[in-house]
Amino acid sequence: MKTFTFFIALVLSFLFLQCSKHTNSAQKQPAKSDSTSAVDSSSQTPAAPVHELTYEEREGQFLYTKYCNVCHGDAGKGDGFNAYNLNPKPQDFSDARYMNALSDEQIIQAITYGGSAINKSPLMPPWGGRLNKREIGYLAAYVQSFAK
Repeated sequence: MKTFTFFIALVLSFLFLQCSKHTNSAQKQPAKSDSTSAVDSSSQTPAAPVHELTYEEREGQFLYTKYCNVCHGDAGKGDGFNAYNLNPKPQDFSDARYMNALSDEQIIQAITYGGSAINKSPLMPPWGGRLNKREIGYLAAYVQSFAK
């Protein structure tokens, strides 16, 4: 009789565990009809410009991520994690009116010689000692792509 009771307890424990696993996995998976459970990709901020990047812009994107992202942010809005430490705040590259008013040469000068070279913030460092002319051109192309 003890063996039979032990066997019944074992079977019931096994069934209980199987049922609880099924219940937990059903709770973790969203219902197919629940449209709020799907991730809405349109609400996420893009890390790069929306248009197809050229070769120069892709090369500039790498440099931007390495050197500029910390202040200007992923989307070029001047909201990088170091931006709150700066006064004035970094430039918003997605501001098409402002960016289209700048010449290519002004953007290259700002990157090469720093913000003060074009009467902007002296807090933007000069990158001409770190980057060569080709890299600065790539970076300028990428920065301009935010306003497209």
